[in-house]
Amino acid sequence: MASTVSIPEPTTCERKRARFAARIGGISLGVASCDPELSICADGELRDFLMEDARCDIECTVRFVDCFAGSPGELIFESGGLWKLHRNSEGYCFELATIFLGPMPYKRAHVTSDFTNVKIELLRRHYDSAKSWNPLEYPLDELLWIHRLSMGYGVEMHGCGVITPHGRGLLLTGHSGAGKSTSARLWSKYSGARVLSDDRIILRRESNRIWMYGTPWHGDAGIAEADRFPLDQIFVLEHGATNRVERMKVTTASAELFARSFVPHHSQEGVSFVLAFFDALTSLLPCYSFSFVPNLSAVEALLGADTGNIAAA
Repeated sequence: MASTVSIPEPTTCERKRARFAARIGGISLGVASCDPELSICADGELRDFLMEDARCDIECTVRFVDCFAGSPGELIFESGGLWKLHRNSEGYCFELATIFLGPMPYKRAHVTSDFTNVKIELLRRHYDSAKSWNPLEYPLDELLWIHRLSMGYGVEMHGCGVITPHGRGLLLTGHSGAGKSTSARLWSKYSGARVLSDDRIILRRESNRIWMYGTPWHGDAGIAEADRFPLDQIFVLEHGATNRVERMKVTTASAELFARSFVPHHSQEGVSFVLAFFDALTSLLPCYSFSFVPNLSAVEALLGADTGNIAAA
């Protein structure tokens, strides 16, 4: 038996609307309902990234459908979880499913090959038309930004972005469990420091500077700030018995950063861009490994480290 409102509902929504627009990592996305029965809204941390309505880099429309028509195309990537990606003559099609609703998708997003136009279809029987819904609910929002970034604009990282009290921009990057959220909590307690995000950071190059951007896709610490800051240093995190900073060789640093980035592996062009981006980044900025203990001494270690005199391992 089909259930209504079986998808996790949004957190408290803003007023009902037919369109909203958001900017994340310097890329804007607008989404509009073309169905009079469907009211849309931005929920959660995405609300902090809303912008004045304007023509956006990515334009989306959304509507209810009673069933999905036709084949989504050739399967080119399967996440093993919430989404699959297909390629077809029009571009791409994301299919989203959840174990709560069974194996069949509840949402499709048809995307042009340049990731500028998106048509989102919501399977009507799973949604209560009396409520407002976020058609970009995770993971679709992040997927659209990751793919657009990989087309020559930037890279999303597993990382905690820190602005020190003295105005240095630090990226603390690591795999799940490496200590990003722990580091974010420590830095957020330190007077004069700011944290842009505790889990996802977007990096973009402008002239000869690398900028880091906060994103709404936070981790356990729940920190997501809609701002950006120039990046000065990168630290690859790991837990340790003591606080220790070691300079990384450029080639090693590029490989470590690639392993902690969000890359559309099905796209040869996207992978090539990300590799080239990290080659350029590591020639501009120093990268270090940082083993640390989970207390404020880790913050003091980075604030007091004489990184200019640390030789590459």
